[in-house]
Amino acid sequence: MDLNLITHWHPLPGRVIEWGVTHASAQRAAEAEIDRELPPTTMQDRHLRRARVTAEKGDPQSPWIGIAFDFAGTLDRDAMTRALQRYVRRHDTLHSWFSFDEATTDAADTAFEVRRHVVPVESIELEYRVGDDVSESEAIRALVATKFATETSALQWPAFVFGAVEHHHADLEADPSFTLFHAVDHAHSDMNSMVLMYAELRQLYAAETTGSHPELGPAGSYAQFGRVERERTTELTMQSPEVHQWLGYLMRSGGSFPGFPLPLGAEDAPKPAIGSRFDLADDNECERFGAVCKANGANFIGGIFTALAIAEFELAGRDKYIALSPVSTRTEADSFAQGWYINLIPVGIDVDDKRRFTELAKLGQQGYHDGKALLDVSVQQVIDLVLSSLAESDSAPGGLSKTLTPPPIVSYIDGRRMPDPYSYAETKATGIVGGKETQIASMWINRMHTGTWIAVSHPDTPIAHESATRFAEHVSKIIKTVAAQGDYSFSAPEGAS
Repeated sequence: MDLNLITHWHPLPGRVIEWGVTHASAQRAAEAEIDRELPPTTMQDRHLRRARVTAEKGDPQSPWIGIAFDFAGTLDRDAMTRALQRYVRRHDTLHSWFSFDEATTDAADTAFEVRRHVVPVESIELEYRVGDDVSESEAIRALVATKFATETSALQWPAFVFGAVEHHHADLEADPSFTLFHAVDHAHSDMNSMVLMYAELRQLYAAETTGSHPELGPAGSYAQFGRVERERTTELTMQSPEVHQWLGYLMRSGGSFPGFPLPLGAEDAPKPAIGSRFDLADDNECERFGAVCKANGANFIGGIFTALAIAEFELAGRDKYIALSPVSTRTEADSFAQGWYINLIPVGIDVDDKRRFTELAKLGQQGYHDGKALLDVSVQQVIDLVLSSLAESDSAPGGLSKTLTPPPIVSYIDGRRMPDPYSYAETKATGIVGGKETQIASMWINRMHTGTWIAVSHPDTPIAHESATRFAEHVSKIIKTVAAQGDYSFSAPEGAS
C-alpha cells in the first residue's frame, strides 16, 4: 500500500457520493452521556489536546488520517451503505466523541480531563447523498480535502467521512469502477488500522452484494483498551523499572530525542510539510539483505535500524543512534480492531568502534528487542509522572521536555504480513495524510512483495529536499551493498569522536 500527502493524490473524476449519519443518529449522539469508566488512551488524550491547542492558535493542522482505493464494477449504493454501517457499528471507538471538563481552559493542562461520550450502537444509521458530477481531478481532491479537514474532529460526532467517486470512462467499452475514500480523526485510528479497514470493507461490501458471509477477525474494543491502559498507568511510580529505563534513553540524548541528522532549513520557524518517497531495494535485494542479517544475529528490522544508525554515523558523526519507533500493541482479540494500537519504543544502537555492518547488526537487533521491553509504557506517561513528582520545580531533570509537540519517528511496517497485500496495486490503495507545518522529519519504511521503500515527511524547503534525498540514497546504498557483497564497511567521518 502506498502512502501520500493528500496534495499528491490524483483521483479520477466522476459522480461524488457522500455518506453521513441520519438526523436521528446525530441527535442521539449529541445527547450521548459521558462514560468516565472509559477514559481516552494516552495517545488519544495527547492527540486531542495537541489538536485543540493548535486550533486555538490558528495554526495549520491535519489531525485526520485517510485512505482511498478502487473497486471494479458499478457502485451498489445501498449495499455499500449497509457495508459501511456494519463497519462503523463493529468498531466501538467510532461510537465515541470527546469533550474537555473545562471548555475555556488551557487544553495542555492535564488537570482538566478529556471525557468520552458514548453513542449507543443501535442508534447508528448511515445514509447516502448523491453529489455533484465533477469533471476535474483537482476539484475532486479539493472537495475531499475540505471534507476531511472540516468533518473529522473527534470533539464532535461523527469523526469519520465516507464517500465514493463513480468514474466516467472515455472509452465506453471500459469496465465501470469507483473509488472509495475515507478519513477519520487520528484519535480513533492509525495507518495500520487503515490497512485493516481496507481489507474489512472489501469483505463487507462483497458480502452485501453476493449474500456471502465475511470472515473477519475480532473487532476488539479500543474504548476498553483505554480503561486497561489507565489502570496500568496508575501502577507506575518513580521506582518502576520501566520509568528508569525510559529516563535512561531520554538522558542519553539530552532530555528528548534527536531530530533528523541533516539540516532541514526550518530552524527559524515551521514550514509547510511535504512527503518524499524513495525506493531502498527491490525484492531480491531485500531477500539477500535479510539473509545476511539472519547470519549475523538479526532479522530484517534489526538490519534496517542498523543501516539507519550507520547512515547517521557517516553523514552526521552520531555514534549513539536513538529513535522512536511505533510498534503494535494488538493481541489476537484485537486483530481487526480500529484504534491507535501502537506505542512508541526507543531503539538505541551504539556504533562505538564497529566499522562493518555485520559487526553491528546483532546490536541493532538487540536495540530493537530492548526497546520492545517498554511496549506497555509510553514515554509521555513517564514524562507526566516525572513532572507530576516534581510539580514544585520549574523544570525537569536534564532538560526533560513537557511539550505536546510529537518527536520525529521511524516507522517500519512489513506490508507482506497485512491482510490481502497482493491486491494493493490493483486497487491503487493508498494511505492519505494531510499537509501541515513542521520543523521535523519523520520516516516510514515499508516492505512489500516488490521491495522496500521509505517515505520521509519533512519541511518543504530546498535544504530539506536535498537532505531527505541524500539520507535515503545513503541508506539504500548500505542495504544494496550488504545484499550484493554480504557486508558494508564504513569509517568514522571527519570530526566524529
